[in-house]
Amino acid sequence: MISDKKNPQGRLFTFTSFGTFLFLILALLSVLFLKISIVLTPASEETTADVILLLVKVFSLAGIGLFTFSRFQKSLLNRVASEVQPGEHRPDGFVINTFEGLIQELKAKEEALEILKKAAEDRAVDIESYNENILQSVPSGVLTFNCEKIITTFNPAAEAILDLPSGQALEKPYETIFEHNPKMVHLLDKTLERAQDILRQDCMIEQTHGKKMWLGLSTSLLRDRHEKIIGATLVFTDLTEKKMLEEQVELKKRLVMMGEMSAWVAHEFRSYMGTILGFARLLEKKLDEGDERQPMVASITDELLSMEHLITELLSYSKTTVIAPTPTVLTDLLERIKDQFDAGGLYPEIDWNLSFEDDFPEIKLDQVLLRQSFTNLIQNALDAMEGQGCLTIKAFFRHAARRVQIEISDTGQGILAEDLHKVFLPFFTTKTKGTGLGLALVHKIILAHNGHITVENKQNKGTLFTIILPIKQSQTILKEPEWKQF
Repeated sequence: MISDKKNPQGRLFTFTSFGTFLFLILALLSVLFLKISIVLTPASEETTADVILLLVKVFSLAGIGLFTFSRFQKSLLNRVASEVQPGEHRPDGFVINTFEGLIQELKAKEEALEILKKAAEDRAVDIESYNENILQSVPSGVLTFNCEKIITTFNPAAEAILDLPSGQALEKPYETIFEHNPKMVHLLDKTLERAQDILRQDCMIEQTHGKKMWLGLSTSLLRDRHEKIIGATLVFTDLTEKKMLEEQVELKKRLVMMGEMSAWVAHEFRSYMGTILGFARLLEKKLDEGDERQPMVASITDELLSMEHLITELLSYSKTTVIAPTPTVLTDLLERIKDQFDAGGLYPEIDWNLSFEDDFPEIKLDQVLLRQSFTNLIQNALDAMEGQGCLTIKAFFRHAARRVQIEISDTGQGILAEDLHKVFLPFFTTKTKGTGLGLALVHKIILAHNGHITVENKQNKGTLFTIILPIKQSQTILKEPEWKQF
């Protein structure tokens, strides 16, 4: 057997064999010694106990020796393993080669597991980053919440649509975020409590600052890998502009029907009134000067003339509105209207507050029709203040939306809340004198410009009209049904 110093496997094998042989010799000697003691020594309880005690001591010493030997052997194995080159094959080093192969295999598996673990971690990070990028870039608002109704995700689109920073929404119950919108809370509760998805539903909500908007929303349940419900997702888009366009289309349809009816009524009334007015004037001529019946005939004539004026306005409202755009600077137009009222000298106690952006762009609008609209709005504001107060006119250029916004507000008595939605209806008026067609005509002109007009009561006092007009205008016709003009 090789036991050269340059052969560590041989030395280890020799040492292992010698140790095993030594342990066997000790065991045989112990058994032989026990038998001799039993034969030569008279049988007694004390003798037997001494022999057994001696045997225990011998085996204890043998065990201690074997333990010490095994520890030394392990140390030697480690040393030999470090001296043996990988892949080296020696017939007398079979044990070492086997041990070395096992170590190398374990190391290889450990490295493979580490590579797989690293790949799995990288993939998890990539998936998380990918999902986060989707949430950040998707144009729809995305909101997730758990079964305790706590919001866990609130993407940038949700912030923009709801005008609410994510810091004020995350980790808060959705009941707090939508506290002024019970319908929205009901839909989200329905999703969780009934485990029921909601597919495409329109819902009007009120934002924190009071602005109302339309949302198109859908909800879907979130489940873990065991199909247990862990929350839900709310996806929504802003439908406010779409709803406004739908309302404008519907309003234009109603205007068409009303125009047809108004034209017919105006024509019939004008015919009857013409006859009555003719007879009234004939009667007036036949009465002698100073006749007591003359004042009554004059009253009939005056009322008929007032009705004639009303019919003229009604026909004006029912006519087809054709837009003829020309280059216009709205701020210049508003200043000219203000100067016109100042020149009349009828409102000396009115404070005018004009606030316009610098370098207001020139846009194509119908100057004649818009002058008529703004004059009507300003006249209504002056009448509401009864000659005293502050009239404010503001003009903004919304670069991003490519629109202009004009605000006309007063410090008058305001409009009753229940009447706000009626102000643009034909024949609706709160004045003792008036036809109720002025604001209806303003509304029609703004619609013909593809614009939008709203009215609201100011928080302190007065009324605010807001007009929004697109920058780009083409010749637009607000079509009415074909009817004969009389």
